[in-house]
Amino acid sequence: METILIIGGRVLASPLVNVFQKKLTNRHISPDVIVALSYGFFVLFAIPALFILQPFDYDSEFWIYIALLGVLDGFGNYFLVKSLRTTDLSVFGPLNAFKPVFALAFSAILLNEIPSIVGIFGVAIIIAGSYVLSYRRGMGFSGFKTLFIDRGIFFRFLAIALTAIAAVFSKKTILLSSPLVTFIYWSIIGLPLTITLLLFNKVNWKQELRQIAGYKLNLVLLLLCFMALQIFTLLTFQKVFVGYSLALFQLSAVLSVLFGAHFFNEKDFAVRLTGSVIMIIGTLLIIYYG
Repeated sequence: METILIIGGRVLASPLVNVFQKKLTNRHISPDVIVALSYGFFVLFAIPALFILQPFDYDSEFWIYIALLGVLDGFGNYFLVKSLRTTDLSVFGPLNAFKPVFALAFSAILLNEIPSIVGIFGVAIIIAGSYVLSYRRGMGFSGFKTLFIDRGIFFRFLAIALTAIAAVFSKKTILLSSPLVTFIYWSIIGLPLTITLLLFNKVNWKQELRQIAGYKLNLVLLLLCFMALQIFTLLTFQKVFVGYSLALFQLSAVLSVLFGAHFFNEKDFAVRLTGSVIMIIGTLLIIYYG
């Protein structure tokens, strides 16, 4: 029951984070600033916890994995928010289903988490459902070929690839420490990286901060949901195979479709909901037989 509640919390938090991020990017607020503020918020909790727990006594293997996790996830979150600026929330599903595929491959190599045949079949069904989600009125089922022509989807693909690989390193660091220690160092490593990206892209951060001040409630809700998302993710990795965890997280595609229609008036609701239901069938196979 505890695992189900944790996964449920993660499934709910993910589309909520995307909603609040998209609301801010729709107000022409830079993704660099949004991501940097998010990591800054996490560090406010991570630094005190670091001094209280003093989790320093780890071998070189841990430090290598946590560094890789922080860098890959930092870039992944950056590209994710960039993609939200131009991509429908309800179209995030098609490419997002690639995440468990990446993770299954890398977790089999690095974690020796070998999926069953039924588990692999469940992931295949999720990908099939994601293809249905790619439907666009007047264009039909564009599938994954849009990757090469849609800038937003290209950024989304980069984000998925980076965060899927980072998820494997995340599981490694959890096994060597704990979800809390992983969160602490993930935050601390990610903050300077996101600030560097902000400065490298020559973002007028003072102007952006003045602009984002008009959307304080949206920002606060984003930060709280983003923190919940990360904590629920790490707790899930502690209990479930990484590849299976990321496949189960695809349940959030249903909420993304609903939120996309409600908050942003996105079209093709029935087709995208059908794709999401197909993805649920895949997740059920993983839950019960994987």
